[in-house]
Amino acid sequence: ADGAVVRLAPESGQVVWRTDVKARISAGVGSDGFTLAVASTRGEIIALGADGKELWRTQVGGEMRSPPLVGRGLVVVRSTDYRITALDASNGRRRWVYQRANVPLTLRSLTEMVYAGDLVLAGFPSGRLVALTAVNGAVRWDVAVSEPRGATEVERLADVVGAPLVIGNEVCAASYQGRVGCFEAASGSLRWSTEISARAGPAADERRVYVVDAKSNVAAFNRAAGSNAWRQDKLMHRDLSAPLALRRAIVIGDFAGVVHLLSPEDGAFAARVPLSAEIVATPRALGGGAVVQARDGTVALIVIE
Repeated sequence: ADGAVVRLAPESGQVVWRTDVKARISAGVGSDGFTLAVASTRGEIIALGADGKELWRTQVGGEMRSPPLVGRGLVVVRSTDYRITALDASNGRRRWVYQRANVPLTLRSLTEMVYAGDLVLAGFPSGRLVALTAVNGAVRWDVAVSEPRGATEVERLADVVGAPLVIGNEVCAASYQGRVGCFEAASGSLRWSTEISARAGPAADERRVYVVDAKSNVAAFNRAAGSNAWRQDKLMHRDLSAPLALRRAIVIGDFAGVVHLLSPEDGAFAARVPLSAEIVATPRALGGGAVVQARDGTVALIVIE
């Protein structure tokens, strides 16, 4: 948050370079390996090269709490009013803007965007998942992950949470007080969906889709049809992060800084690794292991042996 952006060597965790963008950073780093981008608390997007030197900065406006999406020659950012702005990665000029009508009440939760081929995928309140064409921001498809239900605005909260998951030719997404569903990436056609109130985006491997629910239970669904595979309820109320599916373990962090490794076959505990503070970011795969970040700034690579 103090403006430091750091590049770490993946093999050792040693600092390759550190730079100060001279602004308070409001979200994580987005990168395609060549261009890095961060957002400031004043609505400014700052782009850096792979060497840490500043390339450009552009004022977009609005608060941003999710990392920029970088790639395909674009830096795509999303403000808390759900406005999506695509900037040219080479110079920061605005390429297109997408915005839809806001609903009266939304969750203050992390929502990330992802690429699926030439599409930018973004989840919205009211349970909508939208695919935008990267070249001009036109809507390719707009589908319902879930439908709001209930008499009050609180009961009708059904925001798509976390990041949509792209795996093969499928896209999976989950919503609060709603469902998890998988769709055809090209058309948005529904393959299956099932009831769950999710707190974060899903993870998946070749056989299953994994979701953390609002009470921090971990559920697994068969990827082919969405039937229940298993449920792990011994982490209830531990404010779990989004899951990461590796070949040998499902990796999840909690509020106490403990990283839990679960068996993909039945959800049984395989190992626990304690860190120093709450795990705030989704674990990321690296070299057969998982990179995790704690609230106090600790970054760790956990390798499954």
